[in-house]
Amino acid sequence: MSLSPPDARTQVPPVVGWQQWYQEKAATLRQGMHLLFNGPTQSGKTTLARYIAALRDYNLVLGTKPKDPSMDAYLNDGYLRIERWPTDAGEWKRIHRKGEEVWPAGKVWLVLWPKIATREDLRRHTGEYARAMESVFVDGSWTLVVDEGLWVAGSKGLGLGDTLSDIAYGSASNKVSMYALTQRPSGIPRIIWSSVSECFLFHGGVTTDVRELSSLGTYPPRDVARVIQGLRGHEFLDLPTRGQASWAVSEVEM
Repeated sequence: MSLSPPDARTQVPPVVGWQQWYQEKAATLRQGMHLLFNGPTQSGKTTLARYIAALRDYNLVLGTKPKDPSMDAYLNDGYLRIERWPTDAGEWKRIHRKGEEVWPAGKVWLVLWPKIATREDLRRHTGEYARAMESVFVDGSWTLVVDEGLWVAGSKGLGLGDTLSDIAYGSASNKVSMYALTQRPSGIPRIIWSSVSECFLFHGGVTTDVRELSSLGTYPPRDVARVIQGLRGHEFLDLPTRGQASWAVSEVEM
């Protein structure tokens, strides 16, 4: 991607190669930081989230579809699929034994993905997801990856917006990270996608969405909007929402 300012007042982010960008994120992203990944289907946001989650030690990914190649990719990375959240020490010991052959040392990577065989099953496991998120919230030091933000949070989906909002608001002090993936911020409680330390934004065409997301960063919203609308393919804007952090454009390696 080539970025050139239309006038001297316009700010533009540097374009950084994928390997360099990823190495820098490995050094700067910390446990307890909430991240937002926003972009249309096939933009690369799920792949990017999976790469970044691989930097963390204790990960819980929520699988909510009958079949999902995105979840299969996590399993191929060594995540262990579970259909219910462990409730006692014996279950945790069994999980550790199952994971010994696939997990790197000192890691617990889980995909909570109950079997979904019928349309009624789509919402039948809501309580299981809620229990898992409550446990993560209390235990601390977990990374929660919410791959379908609107479905998990929205009233027409699992309706767990309040739970995710509580995690967004109160879990960072307990070293819990939430990685929220959305196609659009619309329909999701604002606190979920605005209480983040960093946004990874792919091309967006809906003007109201671009305006909302552009205002989250530490750079002029007008310049941010111009960059977002100019992204193509798997390019994304790394937009920090905290001071002393720099923006950049890169392209996720698919």
